[in-house]
Amino acid sequence: MIVTVTSYKGGVGKTTTAIHIAAFLHRLGPTLLVDGDGIRSATKWSQRGTGHGLPFKVVGDKEMGKYIRDYEHTVIDTEGNPSDRDFKELAEGCDLMVIPAEPETVATDGLIHTLEKLQGLGVTKYKVLLTKVPPPPRSEGRLLREMLAAEGFPLFAADVPRLAAFEKAAAAGVPVYDVKDERAARAWAAYERAGEEIVRHV
Repeated sequence: MIVTVTSYKGGVGKTTTAIHIAAFLHRLGPTLLVDGDGIRSATKWSQRGTGHGLPFKVVGDKEMGKYIRDYEHTVIDTEGNPSDRDFKELAEGCDLMVIPAEPETVATDGLIHTLEKLQGLGVTKYKVLLTKVPPPPRSEGRLLREMLAAEGFPLFAADVPRLAAFEKAAAAGVPVYDVKDERAARAWAAYERAGEEIVRHV
């Protein structure tokens, strides 16, 4: 299975999503994470890990061909703001494209741009994953979900909450289930639900 995580808008949890989807899939079979981001966020995350670190291999996009045949699953963390050509090729080369979306006005503008590009390019193998969703009583996550559903965009049922546990995981270079935080289990459970949806979809 090949899963691509991409967005025209940065700062929406793209690398966090790629890492945790890879962590989920790695529990099902050997998984490779391909870091196609220009600033190599996933690679830097993995390099900060001490002890266990990340349970899967992380390689740059130029190295992908050397390794991909040895893995059952591949997750690609893409460059932010890809060109139309790159966007279409990424979509055609994967089983599912995951579009992280933060329910915040500026990020929503970038999301709509991304989804309009997908429609214009005829891409259908994608789902939107709401990330960094603030807790109740704030309603941004619910409102964005309702808006996207009304427009007919495919959505994950799972939401990823805004939690400090993810920042701790990035700082420690580990998946969120390996950090000491009372909300780490909740954070990981969100990506487990998303991972289960991916497996069912594909």
